[in-house]
Amino acid sequence: PLQVIEEVIFWRDKWGVNDFAFYDDALLFNSAGHVIPLLRDVIARGIGCRFHTPNALHIKAIDEEVADLLYRGGFRTIRLGLETANEVMQTETGGKVDNREFQRAVRNLKKSGYAGEEIGVYLMAGLPGQRVEEVEESIAWVQESGAKPLVVEYSPIPGTPMFEQAKK
Repeated sequence: PLQVIEEVIFWRDKWGVNDFAFYDDALLFNSAGHVIPLLRDVIARGIGCRFHTPNALHIKAIDEEVADLLYRGGFRTIRLGLETANEVMQTETGGKVDNREFQRAVRNLKKSGYAGEEIGVYLMAGLPGQRVEEVEESIAWVQESGAKPLVVEYSPIPGTPMFEQAKK
């Protein structure tokens, strides 16, 4: 984590870069050993840069501490990967997250200082077997949860079971 901070400082000081994107959708994995020390150091040093997570963060890892550190550390583009609010579809697509965990993460982010429109939530459209109404229901559910829905088109990965379903 400290090498990441040194890299950020280098680009900021040498080239005036103030915005950094983390395209790692596993940024919060093992947060105690990685992102938490990074965020604490960013805050302690007063880095003053803006950070962005366009690939989405793992919802399960956004507890109160992580949400607070993200906000105080300068993370401004927050994206969450819910994919669908349909609980059956959540299970069928691997059970990476459920609606309770999503609501907890949104609540923690808002408590830390994020406005609802700053919390972008990716929802998939075009999943195998998905109905248009299910996408509409997911959009409404995310809005009711106080976040901003962002609809993205499902793109199957060759060699996965869902790819075979999508081909059919």
